Amino acid sequence: MTRPRTAAAGACLLFIACCSLPWVGLWNPNGVADTGLYSLYGIRMAHGLVPYRDFFIEFPPGALPALVLPALPGSHFVVWFKIFEALCGAGTIVCLATILTRLRVSSRSAYVALGVAAVAPAALGPITLNSFDYWPALLMAAAVAALVADRQTTGFALLGVATAAKLFPAGLLAVALLYALRRHGRDIVRPALLAYVAAAAVVFAPFAILGAGGLRFSLRTQITRGLQLESLGASFLAAAHHLGAYQAHYSPNLAYAQFAGRLASGIATGSTIVMLAAIVLVAWLYHRTAGETADFVNATAATLVAIVAFAKVLSPQYLLWLIALVAAASVRQKTVAPLLLLILGLTQIWVPERFRELQALGWVTWVLLARNLLLVALFALLAVDLRARGLVSGSPAAQIRPRRERPE
Repeated sequence: MTRPRTAAAGACLLFIACCSLPWVGLWNPNGVADTGLYSLYGIRMAHGLVPYRDFFIEFPPGALPALVLPALPGSHFVVWFKIFEALCGAGTIVCLATILTRLRVSSRSAYVALGVAAVAPAALGPITLNSFDYWPALLMAAAVAALVADRQTTGFALLGVATAAKLFPAGLLAVALLYALRRHGRDIVRPALLAYVAAAAVVFAPFAILGAGGLRFSLRTQITRGLQLESLGASFLAAAHHLGAYQAHYSPNLAYAQFAGRLASGIATGSTIVMLAAIVLVAWLYHRTAGETADFVNATAATLVAIVAFAKVLSPQYLLWLIALVAAASVRQKTVAPLLLLILGLTQIWVPERFRELQALGWVTWVLLARNLLLVALFALLAVDLRARGLVSGSPAAQIRPRRERPE
């Protein structure tokens, strides 16, 4: 890619322009979705209360900067929160440009990938800037950018911080370790794991000391959630409800709109198993490739799509995790770029205006099912690409010698 800085700057300007569109609402002082809850948490912290000890908060400790910084004295929370998230989103584009530079793609392919990431807010709509998920997405994208730049210690440390912010980046640990192992040999595994664990521990430790019980309860609340309405499994149950084969009802936790009942619980468990199996499958497929940087980038994109597509919880803002790395993967698998934008656009149909209609299991549940099936198709495209690369390489991964560069 020629002039990567110019391309990244142009993409960031386009990104801000898309965030400024009326239906995205960068400059709209009113919030939607969970901004009221974020404001409550942020104001409490700004006034000296300690999360997990003095009040319940459902998010991991690494998420706290995104909540407390917009709540500092003299700020209008929603305005500053949206600006913070927009800056994080622009940061993911800078990370994407760094990854594309390391992939040595053509200028045309780079512009397309950067353009996809830049226009994504216009496709997804208001939830883009009314959730804090661009923050962990930035940390995760920065970790991948550092890894492909052979800054292994920094990359794994950033991955640890990202995990402390939203947990999902833990799913990337397997392919990241395989990538480091194949480039630098076995000696890199121990320092890489140490950097990852130490970085996550630094974020968790203060709150584990000050409010251990509250922190445990917060994490348990997240891990034990039921089958959320927007997940793949729930969309199948919603379709069965329309066909008269299932009578849907919710658990008392209506804030998460999760289905109740034995069947829903079983599907939730099955969804988790399928998600973990998909993560392992991607790691295995990546292991069989020639180990090129592009293979690693596509493997990280496939892993993220697996986490989003197959998990028992799929809030619409989780799609923000996918944008940068799926855009990077699009330079080799062209179909994934329009597919990603279609997935984002379908989600905007019910978020946030028609969410109550979705809860009432109206017609929009068919749109939900289509969106989720497209996510499965997106995963399949990336997995098939990895499998094809493994077949083309024609040599076992064990025969590939690690590079001799000295890791950071």
